[in-house]
Amino acid sequence: MPERKTYSVRMQQTMLDSLKHLAVDEHRPLSALLEEAVRDILLRYHRTPPGGGQKEGAKGSKGKDQRKKRTAK
Repeated sequence: MPERKTYSVRMQQTMLDSLKHLAVDEHRPLSALLEEAVRDILLRYHRTPPGGGQKEGAKGSKGKDQRKKRTAK
């Protein structure tokens, strides 16, 4: 497992609330959702995220299918 670092982020309270609700609904830690979002934006801007874009411990292929739809536009 790669080393993890703590990093503070400022965001709108409503966005944070929505992320927390999503984390509960998906039974995933908030940090995992944020890492997924960062991975997706790195791929969008043609940067290679650590692990080559593979999600650690990802459930199913939902995120992968959504990424394909976004890049296909």
